[in-house]
Amino acid sequence: MSKEYIKAQTPLPAYFPYPKFLLQMSLSHTARLTYVLLLDRMTLSQKNGWGDVQGRGYVLYPLAGLAEDLQSSISSVTRALRELETARLIERRSNGFSKPNQIFLGVPRTAQKCAIEMAQNEQHDCSKVSNTVAQNCTHNQINKNNLRLNQLNRTKEAYGRYRNVFLEDYSELEMEIAELDTLIDDLSIYMQSTGKKYTDHAATLRSWSARKKRQQKPGTGIPDYTYSKEESL
Repeated sequence: MSKEYIKAQTPLPAYFPYPKFLLQMSLSHTARLTYVLLLDRMTLSQKNGWGDVQGRGYVLYPLAGLAEDLQSSISSVTRALRELETARLIERRSNGFSKPNQIFLGVPRTAQKCAIEMAQNEQHDCSKVSNTVAQNCTHNQINKNNLRLNQLNRTKEAYGRYRNVFLEDYSELEMEIAELDTLIDDLSIYMQSTGKKYTDHAATLRSWSARKKRQQKPGTGIPDYTYSKEESL
């Protein structure tokens, strides 16, 4: 593929808006990109005057369309939307049978205030906004393991109660393991409470699933999540 280097007067290619505050929030890569696409779609809503009686703009973005644009599965996009709802970055409202939901976008107050000031004064510095947002977010929204920018470059997505289970083959695991989400939460809670770490979370989930089938005794319903030394770091 041929390329040209950007110079001082080179027009920039089409790009999506990526809010800085997303860098400080404990969201999966898919959730971040989903918010970015919704934010870009909001510009169309603003042009068309789409809003509710309170004046809040909303986005119409069918689930299948989001999945196609993100080149992801519908199940992954559904989880991403739930993440954004938990982080209070979006609110979904039913728009009627067989119609896409109305999606309202939220913005942290500090980031919104900075955006207004930037519009009024182009020289305003918003470099400290992300730190302020991080301080105002709840523990569930902040990455407790201090993973920040390096997560953006991961090919794996974060799952589990504490967003500390990283997988890149969720769809494949979903076909292999019954009640996968429950097992992911168990692993997430176990690592958070004990401080244990695993080199490969997908392999750990497969191991736990197999062990659960072998060791679970009739009537107990309690799987054995003990681990051997070679399984942990």
